[in-house]
Amino acid sequence: MNVVMKFGGSSVATIEKIQNVADIIIRKKKEASNIVVVVSAMGKTTNELISLSKQISKRPDTRELDQLMSTGEMVSASLLSMALIEKGHDAISMTGNKAGFRTKGIHTKSKIEDVKTKNLDQALSEGKVVVVAGFQGINERGDITTFGRGGSDTSAVALAAKLGFDCEIYTDVEGIYSVDPRRYKEAKKLDVLSFDEVMEMAHLGAKVIEPRSVELAKKYNVKVYIALNTADKKGTLITDGGNVLEKNVINNISVIEDVLLVSFNAHKKKLSDIFLKLAQRNINVDVISQSEETISFTSTNENEDIIAELFEEENISYNFRRDLSKVSVIGNAMRSQPGVAASVFKIFSENEIEFYQVSTSEISISYIIDKDKVDDVIRILAQEFNL
Repeated sequence: MNVVMKFGGSSVATIEKIQNVADIIIRKKKEASNIVVVVSAMGKTTNELISLSKQISKRPDTRELDQLMSTGEMVSASLLSMALIEKGHDAISMTGNKAGFRTKGIHTKSKIEDVKTKNLDQALSEGKVVVVAGFQGINERGDITTFGRGGSDTSAVALAAKLGFDCEIYTDVEGIYSVDPRRYKEAKKLDVLSFDEVMEMAHLGAKVIEPRSVELAKKYNVKVYIALNTADKKGTLITDGGNVLEKNVINNISVIEDVLLVSFNAHKKKLSDIFLKLAQRNINVDVISQSEETISFTSTNENEDIIAELFEEENISYNFRRDLSKVSVIGNAMRSQPGVAASVFKIFSENEIEFYQVSTSEISISYIIDKDKVDDVIRILAQEFNL
């Protein structure tokens, strides 16, 4: 057995937790021939680093921001390697660059182009546990780049794909649930899911795994196991099989927070130009709706200043509605069972829950609502659909 193990920020938040992670790796070493470990920054380190940068500049230079943010994962990797060595197990830490991650795209949101595994292969052949700083690589100019939020998951799956290993992601929940158990305590854990099922959940806000990681796992057929960071309870296996979502009409409720609803007035002939300019500024646009006079779309709060700047340059009248969230209900059975949308609309109506936009896919329905209503909506939907 060969495996890539990934530990998130909450798993390495303190020295004590790092010591515990080292013990988990040592136990895994008894059954695994080769182990590569990917780590995130300790606890809230990345947020703290970003906060420091904002004290210098309202919009920090993105190259320098990548340099700064990448240091968090390097600290975790070094400390975990030290812990393993201290416990009598040969280990070596590597930056994303040293591990061979080659990237392309813009700073703070770069993508993995390739992983050159020469250094990894050499260390593994020497019997070492290799601890890699996640979330980072190096571009064609030799600059450090980062992969965006959840980028360490992407690092782990990419390594597993390149090395032909399985991938295990350890986090602060026992696996993937029907609802985030931190929001709804009665949520049910799902034992097996398919790539497609998890991809829908991840894109619609399930925080256990990053969407790009699932896409990468599906592309290269990498089995991904998500489990509690104590490694003592059964988690959720994601494979090309699994059909858990066929059993019920609705099987998951996912939430995306910090949603910004943008409404503006513009001539229809100008719309393509506006959305092109949004794309050129790397603004992701989600739900779009149109009335006779107004166009609305959702994005994220972090894009507010850039969107406002564009509309002011274009002399376009606009309005922002903040403090919103996107709540999605997901289930494969929506493909074949009519009336699901009607049932959800009825629930919203009976409970006097206002929504601003709604969108659908083949297996999901999503609503934009006030963020202070999210917990009530989750509870009502979970009880209605026995989640």
